[in-house]
Amino acid sequence: MTTYKTRIFSDTVSITADFSEAACPVTGDIGGGYQVADFRHSPKGAMRCALEQLVKASGDSTDDFRDDINAALNRMQAV
Repeated sequence: MTTYKTRIFSDTVSITADFSEAACPVTGDIGGGYQVADFRHSPKGAMRCALEQLVKASGDSTDDFRDDINAALNRMQAV
């Protein structure tokens, strides 16, 4: 299992999974019962989903914050 973290706005977002196992659930700051296979084994794909969920939960459009999401993805690190 590997945990990835990043920051967007004033929030720290983290996800955890074994990205080599298709059926492994992705946990952390991501809702929806996703598995690694849903993101084609891509930690960045899973993190993008978590970041987009955060933006949408605040009532904003992901299109308005695309640059912020991409910057957060570039800062993503395994911990």
